[in-house]
Amino acid sequence: MEEEEFFRLLTPQSLVQIDERIAEEKAFKKAEKQAHEEGEEEELAAHEEEEPKPNPKFEAGKKLPLSLKDLFPVEYTSKPLEDFDEFYDTQKTFVVVGKDMTIYRFSATNAVYLLSPFNPLRRGALYVLVHPLFSALIIITIIINCAFMAMTEVPAGWIEYVFTGVYTLEAMIKITARGFIINNFTYLRDPWNWLDFAVISLAYFETCIIQPLNLTEDGLGNLAALRTFRVLRALKTVAVIPGLKTIVGALLEAVRRLRDVMILTVFMLSIFALVGMQLYMGTLRQKCVTFANFTYDNSTEGNDTLKSFDEAWYEWAMDTENWKQIEGTGEFLICGNASGAGECPSEYICINDTHTNPDFNFTHFDNFGTALLCTFRLMTQDFWENLYQITLRAEGPYHSAYFVIVILLGSFYLVNLILAIVAMSYDETQKQDQADADEEAEERKKAKRIHAIQQTMHDELREDYHEYLEEKMSQAKSQSDTSLSDHENADKISLRSNKPDENGQFLSVMKKGSINGSRMDIEKKSHDGEICHPHGGKHVDPRDMMVLKSLLAHAEGHRNSRHSVMSDYLPFEEEEEPLKDRLYKRFCSWTCCPCYLKFQEIVGLIVLDAFVDLFITICILANTAFMAADQHPKSPELTEILQNGNYVFTAIFASEAFLKLIALSPMYYFRDGWNCFDFLIVFLSFLEMALDGVSGLSVLRSFRLLRVFKLARSWQTLNMLIRIVAGTMGALGNLIFVLAIVVFIFAVMGQQLFRDGYIAEYGDDMPRWSFTDFLHSFMIIFRVLCGEWIQSMWGCTNANGPICVPFFLLTYVIGNLVVLNLFLALLLNSFGAESLSGGESEEDKEPNKLSEAIDRFKRFGRWVKVKVIVCLKVKMKAKPKANEREPSPRVNGKETIPDGEATFSNGTLIEMQTKFDDDEISVQGDVDLVDNHAPDKSTTIVVEDEKKAEDTTRPNSRASPRESLSSNSHHSMSDDDTKLSLTKVDADGEPEINEVKVTYANYPDDCFCKICRRKCPCCIRFENTKWGKKAWKIRCLAYALVEHKYFETFIITMILASSIALAIEDVYLEERPTLEQILEITDKFFTTVFIIEMFIKWTAFGFKKYFTDAWCWLDFVIVGISIVMLVFELLGMEKVGAIKAMRTLRALRPLRAVSRWEGMRVVVNALIKAIPSIANVMMVCLIFWLIFGIVGVQFFAGKFYKCVDEDGNKLSVNITKNKFECLEKNYTWINSKINFDDVLMSYLALFQVATYKGWIEVMNDAIDSKEIDEQPEREVNVYMYLYFVFFIIFGSFFTLNLFIGVIIENFNQQKKKAGGSLEMFMTDDQKKYYMAMKRMSSKSPQKSIPRPSNIIMGWIFDAVTNQKFDIGIMIIIMLNMLTMALEHYKQSQMFTTILNHVNMSFIIIFTVECVLKLIGLRHFYFKFPWNIFDFVVVVLSILGVALSDVMDQFLVSPTLLRVVRVFRVGRVLRLVKSAKGIRTLLFSLAVSLPALFNIALLLFLVMFIYATFGMSFFMHVKHQYGIDDCFNFETFFRSMIYLFQMCTSAGWDGALAGITNEEDCIKETVRFDNGTTIYSDCGNYKAGVMFLTSYLVISFLVVVNMYIAVILENFSQATEDVQQGLTSDEFDLFYEKWEKFDPEATKFIQLSQLSDFVDYLEEPLRLPKPNHFMLVKLDIPICEDDKVYCRDILDALTKNFLGTSDTPGEIDVNEVDKDKEKIEYHVTSSTLMRQKEHYAARVIQKAWRRYRNEKGNLPSPPPYDMVISKESDMVTSKESDMATSKDSKDTATTIHEDTASTKSVKSDTSTKQTAGSSIDVHIEIPESEITEETAMLSPENRTVELRADSDVVA
Repeated sequence: MEEEEFFRLLTPQSLVQIDERIAEEKAFKKAEKQAHEEGEEEELAAHEEEEPKPNPKFEAGKKLPLSLKDLFPVEYTSKPLEDFDEFYDTQKTFVVVGKDMTIYRFSATNAVYLLSPFNPLRRGALYVLVHPLFSALIIITIIINCAFMAMTEVPAGWIEYVFTGVYTLEAMIKITARGFIINNFTYLRDPWNWLDFAVISLAYFETCIIQPLNLTEDGLGNLAALRTFRVLRALKTVAVIPGLKTIVGALLEAVRRLRDVMILTVFMLSIFALVGMQLYMGTLRQKCVTFANFTYDNSTEGNDTLKSFDEAWYEWAMDTENWKQIEGTGEFLICGNASGAGECPSEYICINDTHTNPDFNFTHFDNFGTALLCTFRLMTQDFWENLYQITLRAEGPYHSAYFVIVILLGSFYLVNLILAIVAMSYDETQKQDQADADEEAEERKKAKRIHAIQQTMHDELREDYHEYLEEKMSQAKSQSDTSLSDHENADKISLRSNKPDENGQFLSVMKKGSINGSRMDIEKKSHDGEICHPHGGKHVDPRDMMVLKSLLAHAEGHRNSRHSVMSDYLPFEEEEEPLKDRLYKRFCSWTCCPCYLKFQEIVGLIVLDAFVDLFITICILANTAFMAADQHPKSPELTEILQNGNYVFTAIFASEAFLKLIALSPMYYFRDGWNCFDFLIVFLSFLEMALDGVSGLSVLRSFRLLRVFKLARSWQTLNMLIRIVAGTMGALGNLIFVLAIVVFIFAVMGQQLFRDGYIAEYGDDMPRWSFTDFLHSFMIIFRVLCGEWIQSMWGCTNANGPICVPFFLLTYVIGNLVVLNLFLALLLNSFGAESLSGGESEEDKEPNKLSEAIDRFKRFGRWVKVKVIVCLKVKMKAKPKANEREPSPRVNGKETIPDGEATFSNGTLIEMQTKFDDDEISVQGDVDLVDNHAPDKSTTIVVEDEKKAEDTTRPNSRASPRESLSSNSHHSMSDDDTKLSLTKVDADGEPEINEVKVTYANYPDDCFCKICRRKCPCCIRFENTKWGKKAWKIRCLAYALVEHKYFETFIITMILASSIALAIEDVYLEERPTLEQILEITDKFFTTVFIIEMFIKWTAFGFKKYFTDAWCWLDFVIVGISIVMLVFELLGMEKVGAIKAMRTLRALRPLRAVSRWEGMRVVVNALIKAIPSIANVMMVCLIFWLIFGIVGVQFFAGKFYKCVDEDGNKLSVNITKNKFECLEKNYTWINSKINFDDVLMSYLALFQVATYKGWIEVMNDAIDSKEIDEQPEREVNVYMYLYFVFFIIFGSFFTLNLFIGVIIENFNQQKKKAGGSLEMFMTDDQKKYYMAMKRMSSKSPQKSIPRPSNIIMGWIFDAVTNQKFDIGIMIIIMLNMLTMALEHYKQSQMFTTILNHVNMSFIIIFTVECVLKLIGLRHFYFKFPWNIFDFVVVVLSILGVALSDVMDQFLVSPTLLRVVRVFRVGRVLRLVKSAKGIRTLLFSLAVSLPALFNIALLLFLVMFIYATFGMSFFMHVKHQYGIDDCFNFETFFRSMIYLFQMCTSAGWDGALAGITNEEDCIKETVRFDNGTTIYSDCGNYKAGVMFLTSYLVISFLVVVNMYIAVILENFSQATEDVQQGLTSDEFDLFYEKWEKFDPEATKFIQLSQLSDFVDYLEEPLRLPKPNHFMLVKLDIPICEDDKVYCRDILDALTKNFLGTSDTPGEIDVNEVDKDKEKIEYHVTSSTLMRQKEHYAARVIQKAWRRYRNEKGNLPSPPPYDMVISKESDMVTSKESDMATSKDSKDTATTIHEDTASTKSVKSDTSTKQTAGSSIDVHIEIPESEITEETAMLSPENRTVELRADSDVVA
């Protein structure tokens, strides 16, 4: 495409052309419309021409495509051009290409009705607008403006006017260039400009109206709210920076998709809130009131009015002074009167119905709004432990069930669905971007090719030019006297490149050098038309030189190289190296004298050796250990050791860097990133030493930590994760920017809106988390992003009222649920891609020196071993040997492995036939191995698959084949008396998939292991003795017993019983001596049973088999502990501490159940396979955290100490400045429990920060800290917040989310391994079709419920089966829900009465509905599960009303039944078409349930074990911090409740503080003579930390993340199903609609009904009318009697939807054929064939009509419908129901002259007919007559052979 053609300047002529095109299009549309109105009944073809779409490459805001950049003339930049996107040909637009090649599109109409596109003013505005500097200037202004907005005190008032002025100018320029609003591409048509316009308008509104009239005081209130919207200017950056638009696009796409989840979330939360209201309304008002000082004064002295006792008590009880407060918080203690609820201390009594609720009156279920807020809080898991604990204190522990359900469904499911959706929308945006990038890369390649062509041309021209110059020089020398005339007549130069290019064509250059095909001609004809001059063309005109110069310059293209600007006669210069490269070579290659090179080689040999690498790695680890050894009270010796260590390591690393520098020379050394990294660290280390004395530079010390990252060189996982983090940083750049904008906007908004409220409310007593200045606002918003919004919201609402609630919810939803999830989605995305592709390529790139060094050690070890063995063998040889061993034979062409396992390649089947008669071996199958067991026993073992054997690893799961194989193979092969023959297996062929049945061995393995048998012949002799045979019989009996199905059941029962016994041993056991004795006896009984089981298994399986199974080892260890316990008990040593600790290990007994429970074993196996990668991630987390930990130690070691008074309150700096003053004044100087005094403590502190539990206290301590031994001062060190912000981003967002990444990755890999073999061989289309077929085959039409014959019942039947009836009922259910939501605490009597009446009416409505359905549907009513549900609810509702008083006695309140009714809304989802998204969500939940159940079981098991551990360790811990009378480890149930709370990491900091408290407690247990015991109530620091951190890692990081992984996986699977294929839901709907057309379920409908039926269906299968030609195209088979089969229709519609017109292979044939065999199925025609026949008949009719008109009055032919019969060559008199098509209009006048019946027409015409004669017609449709309908047919189908009876044609 030539540039003149593609890029054309906009001229008035262009506008005229556009107008002409618009007029043409209008005329065309008008004509089309007219033709339509004239009533041509021609059905429109299904495939109309698609609507034209704008070319995405030429979208406004995109860069010019690369292929066009080279063609774009520079002089056209910033000038109006005609639009080059064909879509806009008929629209008044033009484009401008900016200097940075960005495309801008404008309206070509007059801007603001005045300025045409050619107006100089508008041209100027255009030039400014498209200039890159303009947008840069605006961005800078916005950034400066944002900075000013973040300030609390604005420096000067005029600054605001400056910004307003700049924005006004920007708007004026845009409006001048674009126009205002009327046309497309004008100013206000861009949503981003709305924002600007609103901001500017508000500014003027404020300046011109508000301020002059002083309206702020009266009337309009605080304008800060309006001015806050200025913050949205920050969003303008998005509009200007290109990369951001994609991220924002993904965000908006996510928000659009979240619609369904939001609806589902609100719906589910509403239900939870309603249930919560019914259960807990008013319960959180229960308080403990003291009665100790209450006195009732009944004398009237001093009292004017006498109060009754009740009034006096009520007044006393309502006074908050008399309520019990919780220490350390301002909250009051909540209590309950139910069993197990929280009790009041002595002298207090629990009263209900007080006037306040907890948390500033926000936490309660008294009305629907706050109940919804509470359930949302549970869903987001923010401080939910508080709500959980106070509710359980008020109502008793059994109410934990409510919270379990809300957490599992609401929190785990809904929140992760949001994550799944954000991840998917990001993924799709990512794919779109990827596609764009690929396209661009393709264009780059093209551009390069063109460039190469130009380059070759340029080189050739240069050669010609050199030759020409040489000639010129020689001429100048020889012919200095040549005449001038010669020059004048000289021929103009003619050059042609003589070398063909890569395509074999010649390059030639035309004028302007435009590329034309692949020829480029440079030809300038001479003025007289000759090519050559007689002189031979040696004289050249200087002007030709100029032409040549310009040609060469152009041939260079736009390469901007130095050659494009040359002085007139400069010869071509050679390409030079850039200066940088030359300097680099000169100074950095270090290639001097040979002796230096030799030295360099030697140094290289040493320093690049693998051992040196190993040494350096060890040094790095040692250095890390040295840095981690830093701690607070540090002895001088330790300080010296650490300092010297630092010097040594610095020296080692410096020398390594220096030697490498010599060995590699700087040129190569600095090319490796790791080397640069090393060099930087060495440099920083020296810098730090130099600046040792300077204060405040201790931070430099932390740079040493970066040495840890050197490990990444040899540690693959760390390397990969660093690459992932670095890789996502690029993509995250934009996202972090968006995140920063979001945080900034909300922070400034909060500051502007709420600052004054805080100052007014709190004054000097300002809370730490407030909106007073930008840093504090930023921290609040950051805290909301971390998921903690509720506490800040309470503080804000307290100061500013309810406006805070929407602000915080919006911040949470946008910041946390959308933007932060996008963060996580991005991480997971790069994780998946990286971990699969990145790892291997890296390893290929450079060998891992570390593993090489370790390999050398291994080789050395092996060499030593071999030498020793050889020595021994030489010694042994001296002794003569009885029988020499043959070398072991080869199996499948491979040696057998020494440990006795036969190798088999290729997964081929190995079948062994072992016979024991005469020690003979027979060969069967591939490999036969034999052993001699006991006589006359034979075993056949078939190994199907290694995997199967592995999965069922337990001996009693009968996985014996593999073990038997391995134990027998070696011995049998090496015995010298065995004759062995093998059939060689073809190892090269494709692996066959063999379906093999596994036959299990019925007999145990050998008694003695093979070594014993080989070395000691007496073993074999013993086997053949009488005792040997008896022993064998006993073993067989034991084996039979173990393999018996009831044996396993018995053991499981024992395990469960022993677990229950463990759970009963709680704090109350001492009060029940009988129970204690029973438990002791049962414990011994269980121990005995398990010991016997172990002996039986040893006997049955033998030791080798037993001890090579992991699950057996578990059993063995647990039984071993019990045996040791028994022994110690018999010795009377059970009171020893170590033995007591050992006793607790019995808690592991429930683990034995795992191996015996299929569902759990699957999950555990999956987990075990994930352990290596989880451990790897764990290690990397620890490394990351180690760095932050060491930095934390350097920042905060010893600085968390503070001075407190006797009540534990921190004193202010005014009272005591430091430690010495504190101790002088007799105060206490204490340290915080969580501190940074050493690395292990800092790990614990960071773990609290990363899980956001207890992190606020840690941060407060950090920002208050000053120097060591100085009293902390409030917020003196406020920038320490940044340390925590960075840690949370890298240590929590990144590393903790890697756990999810790893687990999901693992899931996917296991899924790939388990993928079916069938699906491997299918294309994507076939897979979709196959899945659809599988779903389809499971469904078939149901008989619809017969309509009753009774008229009234029939009417009722019609009413209740109508969809509108259902929708009406749904509306009533919604109203019912609404009335339930209106209930609230302490509502007025009248309100209650009204609600009762309303509810009564609802019950009546639902009862009537139920009765009507029973009448209409009769016994079929109970066919549907929903109806049964309705029936039960109705019956219960009626009972509830009748027995309301009795029901209240029992726990169920009647209102709860009303809540249950809400679940009926679920039925709505089937009816609402748009609810497809919600159906998908619920479908994915249903799919995940089995897997989630298994995971929940595993979680329960973990909780069970930890609960028993907790009871044995922390049963008597003192009640303080997180331990109280309801939440503790005293009983099993309370432990479980507490552990469930902590599996979401909620409140674990309080529990940790409680169970690790070792100071303020009773140290020793004291037993008194009277039998009472006072137990030690101290915690145990080490045990507590181990217990809780291990529990959190297992439950919170692993098991809960598995839950998340399953949901994400299933959701994406479900969405994929919905997007790609058809779900079973669609097939259900198809058959539901089918029932209406085929009430008897015959599986057939009439052909005439087909069009209506496919129109009646739901999307996506529906074919809306007119659908005649679509049905023809689908070619649906027609059976006898013009009927169509249901499966055929569904099949055709499915193919049509999936776009797979060809049936893929023979996938579905069996399914459908089986079905067709059962019914009468005879195909006679198809819709396509029928259409051909119709067409042919119409042609014949036309011919007949023409003929008749010529011949005069002949009788009319029959209508063509009648001519076509079910067989093509017969005509029947059957009247067809098909609608007559186009030609019936023409024939209307002539057909049916005798209208009595078609038969009469027939008899009429038959008079003219010769009997029996028939005629063959061959019709070919001429091209000219191809109509829309025939165009649908393929060319070969346009020829129709028809044999018709002769009465049709005259």
